[in-house]
Amino acid sequence: MIPTQIKTNGDCIDRLIKRLEKKIGEREANQLKETAIEIVQNCVRVYSENFGNGDVGKNSTGLVSQPYKGIDAIPNGTTGLIYGRVQSGKTNTTIATLALAHENNFRCFIILTSDNTWLGKQTANRFNNQVQAGPVFFDWEAWKKDPDGFAKTKVAPYIKDTGVVLVSTKNGHHLDNLLKVLKAAKIKYVPTLIFDDEADNASLNTNESKQAKKGKDTIDDSKIFETIGKIRQEVANHIYIQITATPQSLLLQKLSQPCKPQFCAALPEPGDSYMGGELFFAEKSNYSCIVDAGEINELKKQKGTINPGNKWIIPEGLRLALCCFFLGSIYKMLSSGKEDDKYSFLAHVCYKQDIHSVLEKVISQFVINLDQAIREKSSDTENKQARKWLDQAYKELNKTADNLPPIIELIDELKVQLRRAIPKIINANNPEKEPNYNPGMNILIGGNRLGRGVTIEGLMVTYYGRDAKQKVMDTVHQHARMYGYRSQLKDVTRLFLPEHILDAFRSIHEADEAMRQAIGDDIHNIKLQPVWIGGNLKPTRSNVLDPSVIDVLVPGSLVFPQNPAYKKDEIEDNFKEIEELLVNYQDNNQYYEVDIELIIKILNYTRSHYVLSEKWEDKRIIKGLTDIKSKGMTKGRLNVRRGERNNNQGLDMTRKDPFEWMFGFGSGRWSLEAKEKYPDVPTLIICYQKGEKSKKWDGHPIYLPMLVLPKQKFVLMFNYDEDE
Repeated sequence: MIPTQIKTNGDCIDRLIKRLEKKIGEREANQLKETAIEIVQNCVRVYSENFGNGDVGKNSTGLVSQPYKGIDAIPNGTTGLIYGRVQSGKTNTTIATLALAHENNFRCFIILTSDNTWLGKQTANRFNNQVQAGPVFFDWEAWKKDPDGFAKTKVAPYIKDTGVVLVSTKNGHHLDNLLKVLKAAKIKYVPTLIFDDEADNASLNTNESKQAKKGKDTIDDSKIFETIGKIRQEVANHIYIQITATPQSLLLQKLSQPCKPQFCAALPEPGDSYMGGELFFAEKSNYSCIVDAGEINELKKQKGTINPGNKWIIPEGLRLALCCFFLGSIYKMLSSGKEDDKYSFLAHVCYKQDIHSVLEKVISQFVINLDQAIREKSSDTENKQARKWLDQAYKELNKTADNLPPIIELIDELKVQLRRAIPKIINANNPEKEPNYNPGMNILIGGNRLGRGVTIEGLMVTYYGRDAKQKVMDTVHQHARMYGYRSQLKDVTRLFLPEHILDAFRSIHEADEAMRQAIGDDIHNIKLQPVWIGGNLKPTRSNVLDPSVIDVLVPGSLVFPQNPAYKKDEIEDNFKEIEELLVNYQDNNQYYEVDIELIIKILNYTRSHYVLSEKWEDKRIIKGLTDIKSKGMTKGRLNVRRGERNNNQGLDMTRKDPFEWMFGFGSGRWSLEAKEKYPDVPTLIICYQKGEKSKKWDGHPIYLPMLVLPKQKFVLMFNYDEDE
């Protein structure tokens, strides 16, 4: 099939890019457009492969010419992934993609946002305010009272004309109403593009694990997952784009699941001014400050304390974090000259609301005491102590801020500003559903409400101490609210946290970078992409996975196929190819240094039949090695065993049933030697068996692979389900 061409210009996209050039600069706006072109090209290609040419793309009709009538309820292959970064501007990427997709005659756009009303409204407004000369925008409030009437009077007039954008939170009731709108407006007759923002959150089947144990007949699909499925069935000729910075749970879905990514739409790179993991989690970063692990517990222990003297105890690390924030904010107020600029301090130590209350009291008392001390309203001892604390913060900021004014100037202005810094709790008990910022200093305390999807305005200092016993990678990564575009605050930006939590963040960051690199290097093979896991971390929550088909390749372990193909007609052609590749490797005891690419090439000619619960599956082993190569490991070891005692005429082991092989296809010493001498690279030990019928083979010699995995930092986790 000849690739369908796309339009790269038009009134809608051109107007958007001009607007963005004024906001984020010409270079970054055009980078955004290039990403949108990549995504739309992929969407048009996949749409055309599934539903035929002519509906979308250059010189297209914007109408469905071949309604989907396949076997699968949801067309296979229509799910794509945009793998962005936390706080990197994924919404702008989606807006640019929508504008360009409109130029290419997608006519219905569905945007699914988190089940958070103010975040959903924020997203809807951003789309509506930035996209001009394009589709008409509506959100869930517009159709909630009368979905059918709304569809006929508002959607139908525009759907085959300018097109429409329908924004809904991932709320069961809102999605049910959206489904009614789609049916009444007959959206199935136009090409549809669905954007699922934070697709790993709420959209997955949260009953997957239960169903694996008790069966689908006993346990229903979870509500949101089921309704999104119905929406996709209703607008069958569609592309479904998942947008997230944490795709672990998506990548670990079964191949048969409609929410398993089948293609990578894009790996958008952030702009030059982005502050991400490389800033905070590099070794000896000046932007991260270690606090004593015990001080988080010290804070929590004050819960419920009867405190008649209001003598709340502030730990040393929290005190330094606040002082850095106060001085950094004053510095920026003085240097920017903008009275209305906002600066924020975020304290995130626990999801529990009573701990939020303790933090509010501790911080409030400290602000009062410090304010009085710097205005010399306290004792001489307290005044000197306050100055000492601010001196410590000044020295800390001096590590990265080159133009700090003298500390006395900062303190003079702090005397005016500090008492306006009133801590605010943002949680379910707070009637304010979103942060309400004041000009100047803002101190925010919270947990889940200040997590995924939330951008903290002017975030300068983060004090993070949330410490789950079992850390879940995608959840912790989404707590990285310190990421983002705040180049004007970079020199005074700080992250305060205990060292073991810093190590967890660093491990998550490094695993994310490795997985991102691996996907980029093998972008057409995302269906088999493993999840990289660092340390003692879980990749994602367990309820959205079927544990029976999840397994890992453990660093330093020996793996081999339990059920190798051995029938003559299955192996004879590939046997000749392997012979040619191994002709120069004749020493049984030599572990030759070779390119990993050669190991992959050899394994491409070996065959096995996957057995449930084994770790070796041909395609996944090769994918794992490809990922390891992407991380920068280019060399491995190759050991060819032809039977030294038999004058290299072949080994003569008897073929065994699965899981009866003890040490693989030869001596256990061979793999032990590889582990001891070459632990940091993969070693392929390939065993030449005679293949005699008397030994339960099929009368044809065979090469059998054993692979010793390198002792790297990361575990590779796969979904082994083969039901495509």
